[in-house]
Amino acid sequence: MKLSRFAIFKPISTIMIALSLVVMGFISLFKLPLEYLPSVTFPVLFVSIRYPSSSPEEIERFITRPIEEILGTMPGIENMGSTSNASSSTIRLEFAMDADMDLVGIHLRDRLDQVRADLPEDVDYIGIKSFDTEDIPALEYTVSWLGEDPEDLIAFYNQHLLPRLQRLDGVASVELRGLQQKDLLVEVDQRAMTAHKLDFRTINRALRRNNINISAGYVTDGDRRFAVRSVGEFETVDQIRNLPIRPNLALSDVAAVTYDYPPARRFDRLDGIPSLYLSVHKSSTANMVDVCKRARAELVRINEEVGKDKFRMLLVRDQSTDVIASITSLSHSAIMGGLLAVIAIFIFLRNFRSTLIIGSAIPISALTVFLIMYFLRQSGADITLNLISMMGLMVAIGMLVDPAVVALENIFRKCFDEGQSATQAALEGSEEIGLPVLAATLTTVCVFVPVIFVTDSGTSLFMRQFSVTVVVSVIASFCVALSLIPLAASRAFDKGGQTFDRVLKSIFVLAASVGVGAYIYYTDFSKIDYGDMWDAFASTIAGLPLFAKIGFPAAIALVIFLYFRYRAIGARALYARVVANTLHYRWATLSVACVLLFLGNHIYGKIEQEPFRYQPTRAIRLTVEMPRTYDLAQASNTFKIAEDILIPLKEELDIEAIATKFNTGNRQGKRNALLTIYLTPAEESKLTTDEVQYRIIALLPKDIPGVRFRPRGGKSGGTAGVGVELKGRKQEILEVLAEDIEMSMQGMPGVHEIETSLETGMEEIRVVVNRERAQRYGISPRDIATNIASALGSRGASHFKTPHGELDITVQLREEDRANLEQLKTTEFESDKGGMVTFSSLADFNLIQGPNAISREDRLPTLTVFASTEQKAVFSVGQIMKARMEDVPLPEGYTYQMDRRFKSMDAKRDQDFETMIFALILIYIIMASLFESYVHPLTIMFCIFFAFIGVALGLYTFKIAMDSNAKYGLLVLFGIVVNNGIVLVDHINRYRKQGLVRRDAIIRGGQDRLRPIMMTATTTIIGLMPLVIPMLFGHAEGTARRWGPIGLVVVSGLSISTILTLVLLPTMYSLMDDLSQFARRVVAVAGAR
Repeated sequence: MKLSRFAIFKPISTIMIALSLVVMGFISLFKLPLEYLPSVTFPVLFVSIRYPSSSPEEIERFITRPIEEILGTMPGIENMGSTSNASSSTIRLEFAMDADMDLVGIHLRDRLDQVRADLPEDVDYIGIKSFDTEDIPALEYTVSWLGEDPEDLIAFYNQHLLPRLQRLDGVASVELRGLQQKDLLVEVDQRAMTAHKLDFRTINRALRRNNINISAGYVTDGDRRFAVRSVGEFETVDQIRNLPIRPNLALSDVAAVTYDYPPARRFDRLDGIPSLYLSVHKSSTANMVDVCKRARAELVRINEEVGKDKFRMLLVRDQSTDVIASITSLSHSAIMGGLLAVIAIFIFLRNFRSTLIIGSAIPISALTVFLIMYFLRQSGADITLNLISMMGLMVAIGMLVDPAVVALENIFRKCFDEGQSATQAALEGSEEIGLPVLAATLTTVCVFVPVIFVTDSGTSLFMRQFSVTVVVSVIASFCVALSLIPLAASRAFDKGGQTFDRVLKSIFVLAASVGVGAYIYYTDFSKIDYGDMWDAFASTIAGLPLFAKIGFPAAIALVIFLYFRYRAIGARALYARVVANTLHYRWATLSVACVLLFLGNHIYGKIEQEPFRYQPTRAIRLTVEMPRTYDLAQASNTFKIAEDILIPLKEELDIEAIATKFNTGNRQGKRNALLTIYLTPAEESKLTTDEVQYRIIALLPKDIPGVRFRPRGGKSGGTAGVGVELKGRKQEILEVLAEDIEMSMQGMPGVHEIETSLETGMEEIRVVVNRERAQRYGISPRDIATNIASALGSRGASHFKTPHGELDITVQLREEDRANLEQLKTTEFESDKGGMVTFSSLADFNLIQGPNAISREDRLPTLTVFASTEQKAVFSVGQIMKARMEDVPLPEGYTYQMDRRFKSMDAKRDQDFETMIFALILIYIIMASLFESYVHPLTIMFCIFFAFIGVALGLYTFKIAMDSNAKYGLLVLFGIVVNNGIVLVDHINRYRKQGLVRRDAIIRGGQDRLRPIMMTATTTIIGLMPLVIPMLFGHAEGTARRWGPIGLVVVSGLSISTILTLVLLPTMYSLMDDLSQFARRVVAVAGAR
């Protein structure tokens, strides 16, 4: 190829270009931002609305439904769901993955502005929240204020902590959660209000009218123009106390105005110590590691200045340590994989110069990748050094040397076996393999084209950077293989290199000795449980089907036989005999291939399906259900029981911290509190998250009346499981259907617990207005509702600005005047026709029990039946539930659907299948174009089917589920396994063009390509071993378990495919060639007629 010729005859120019790429790549490496995950904005928006002191039914009727009606017609919306709780509503909007979320946000705000007039006037908050990986805090601390006055903490936060952190470069926002604010209460004396014939409307109206700050327009004075603002805001609490309600009647005459901290309604503790949560968010363009480093240093300085006796901090989460640990682990694995690949090359070639040449291709290609990533980022692509992109580079390490191996091996053979000069061997050898290497590169690239351009799932958004990194790596390695490798070979293979070989050999022996010694010195062999290793091996073998039990020792015997046979006659001669036999018994060989494919497909069907694994922090979240009668002290005692049990066992259970959270402010039927157990990193722990959870559940008390500790999830979707959503018009019918289905689902295999989203709320007093009597007094139902809300202090009457922000002025009856229902009934207020009237004379007060929450999907009431299960069994359990639901008769107008998690997995599986088919079609198109043949690409495609056998055996043997990462490993595998077939078939065709008969061309071509095929497969397999081995024999969770399936799929598939390609592909080539000739004869005969 022209690239090789240029490199050989323009050596200085080529070296200068390579040095430039290396230097710029090294600089780019330090300029690329470090992140934990790529910045991904998911096409989901949440609309939150607060309407204090409202029941779920009221929220659904007056808030949720009007908003759903106007938002349901937004363009691009795919799904809409809502949850109406007491005092709040949350509406979830899902859009297409390629939606422009900035434009969607503008449309959403316009729609909300339109519907605002249809909502109750005192709706006090409408917020929009998106779901973005940038929302994850860079730093999280728990902080404890040990000073006596809580006001000092507020001043310290606003005057020191917040401004000093926000001015740091890269810090976007700082948040302190759990900070208690003062309340401004106007507590009205019922007797005084009645004596002065006042009601709450009058008091609220006076507060609002006397507390204004509005723009009055502009005034011109000569050539100057001034803005006019009418200011009448309350500046002090005394101004509120002295507010005239009527002539000679101040607010303080009928009410007590207080500005103080309210009684505690919540608590947050970490390891039993009261705490607040401080979170630091970085800006989207900042470097995660740098931001966290600066913020940590500043917090340490602040802590020293204030004193640890007043301000105590505990780091809960630091994303920069996750970034450094994960990327360091992957980097070490990549370096180790690269070194092992180089050692494998030396074993094959037994030539130090060749090994050094190929070894240099890895750092040059890798640094070129960093340079291209930097240019892509500068051109607008949001690409960074993160866990995903580094994983792509890790997977590509073994592939980086593949083109170089093929090129150098061909040059090596021509130089040392055929006796050509170094320059001639480099020129002819590189040009000879140019087309197959180009085909191999393009097939590897094309399998990732669907991933880069398809955006139908959140996983594909995450993995796009993985795909970009692999593609760039492969293209860079192709350029290096056809430029620097021929150049280096043309110089290194000249005569007189023996002395250089001896020096390299000495260095290699010394380095290997030091490495082995260091490994023995630092490895604690006493911790290796060889009995467990044997038990695991034996149980794996015992769990295999009969054919596998028989085949396993047979395979070992075959390997031993082939080894001694190889020692006797050599690899090339042995391989020639094997190929000659397969060609002689073609139909028997084909039958063996079909049987193997059938068995592989059978085993593959037994592999569990699993969703995408992403868990940035190992944590167990337990919902603590308590009776609604529990006050703060009782809740605190309940949590203390749990803390006293777990804190002494922190080391035994791999617990890092225990966080408890409780809030009495909710108005729901049960007290829902949260117990969060943060675990040590997987690499430092002895137990898995599931094992710790089971033990904690067993330890926590079960004999406290009305208290239940359960894994958070189920209805809220936090734990592993799958649900069936029932939809229909009538909530009552849905409840009956949900209970029936819950009973029918009991006893399903793999299910821990079946539950429904049906929960009764707290008992509530429903005020039913007698419209006839109310009209007689000139009072509307809304006036009655407003006065009751004011009497109970449920809604703010106006606002009051403080140095720390704005707060509501809450008007309510004194506690002794609202102690029971009878007092509320006898509360009086003024009617529009004059005179005072009590609530009881206008309305009936009924005691009922309402729902805890009302869920809706696509504007229909929804109830969910949820099955809790293990992570790897989610999809299989979902399939069983779906099959059972098909036999359940539902009334007309009532339907079911699987929950969003299962539908996402099902859609992802379909998308993965379509992606793989698309990739296969692209592979065929590229090979057909390069070979100018319809038949030979089909022959090469058999390599992919052979790889499936290895994938099935690998996953099934080691009991690894087929998750999203494993499916990406399949894509990588598709692009790699065909390379062996391309190199082999191209060489066979070349010999046939030179006049050899087909059988001799197949045997000789196979012999020539045996070594490069084995070398490329071995370097790829060994390069991935640092990723695979920690998953198989290390921790069940963490980075290795998350990304290991990619490596296992590639290693197992490539191992089996390489062997079967070398043995079976020649027979497939022969059969397909016969089929092609038969087709030509048929066409010729048909044409002759």
